[in-house]
Amino acid sequence: MRMVTRVLIGGFAAIAILLAGCEEEEKEKAVADLVETDIVEEVEVDQVDEAVVDEYWSQPIDSELCKTIGECRDLGDEYGNEHFSDFSGNLKHANTMSYLNTNAEDDKSVFSFGVNDTEDEKMINARYEIIEDEFVLTRGEEATVYKGIAELVLALYDREKIDLQILDFQENVYPHVNINERKLGMPSNLVTHWLQSNTVTILIHEYGHFLTLNEEDFVISDTCPADQLFFKPFKICANADSYMNLFYQDFWKEYEEQWLYNGNTTSEERLAFYEKNKESFVTTYATVNPFEDIAESFTHFMLTPYNDNPQTVPERKVNFFYQFPELVEYRAFVLKELKDRKDEMWSFY
Repeated sequence: MRMVTRVLIGGFAAIAILLAGCEEEEKEKAVADLVETDIVEEVEVDQVDEAVVDEYWSQPIDSELCKTIGECRDLGDEYGNEHFSDFSGNLKHANTMSYLNTNAEDDKSVFSFGVNDTEDEKMINARYEIIEDEFVLTRGEEATVYKGIAELVLALYDREKIDLQILDFQENVYPHVNINERKLGMPSNLVTHWLQSNTVTILIHEYGHFLTLNEEDFVISDTCPADQLFFKPFKICANADSYMNLFYQDFWKEYEEQWLYNGNTTSEERLAFYEKNKESFVTTYATVNPFEDIAESFTHFMLTPYNDNPQTVPERKVNFFYQFPELVEYRAFVLKELKDRKDEMWSFY
């Protein structure tokens, strides 16, 4: 619609100029001609926009679920329809101010840990490792809830896109991923309470981290082209066509470098950034750093209905992922799997 706006503005400017130099009878003809031209141009531009959108949704897709991208989108909505309201409630949990303190330097909670800290192997209650495409308990004791979550992870995670090898249930940790060790960590002392109602949203959020921090999408370098995202502290450059870089191009260029480079490490810094930019994020937690922003936006893409008329920055962040056919198909697959599991077992896991 930006093109339409430019046409109309240009048309009104031309009318004003012509009126100044025309006789009365010529003025009416000039106005009529220009207004007619503007209407025609507006319709044509609108038709082009709609045609481009329709052409995208009608593209065929190599999938066992659906024949076109649009059909995958609609099937995802159909499969998720029964559970979107439940997912919505869980997604809202990340809208509390306490999340700004999570993993901050001044986080005094018992679950506080730093990304560079060495994890205490003694605190691992159960470890599952992928062996011949199945999760096998290799350490600790089996528990029904652990096994159920391991089976859900195996069912939902597309391992052709991400390389997950280890699932740990460990005391006193936040849910987290370790890309280098290809590991997903879950809090063993919360799975029977808090995690029960949030399992799906947490697992999808963590999958979003694996997906957008895929090592194939980054290059270790001291420099980076101007049009690519460069995480200076880590000396990594995001490839031009990576999800992370494309998200950066659309949404992060105007934010201060301190946030972009994961520099808001105290609760006060995060609160200041949140107060200034809170209208541009899907949840409070998304304002913590860029990694959480894209993961939270991805989780909303996966677990909320399609919005064909996004008006706000958060809505556009969610719709960002619909431009990738492979993700639209993955969304339909996950929502179908969740529906089938709930229908068959009365539970997602």
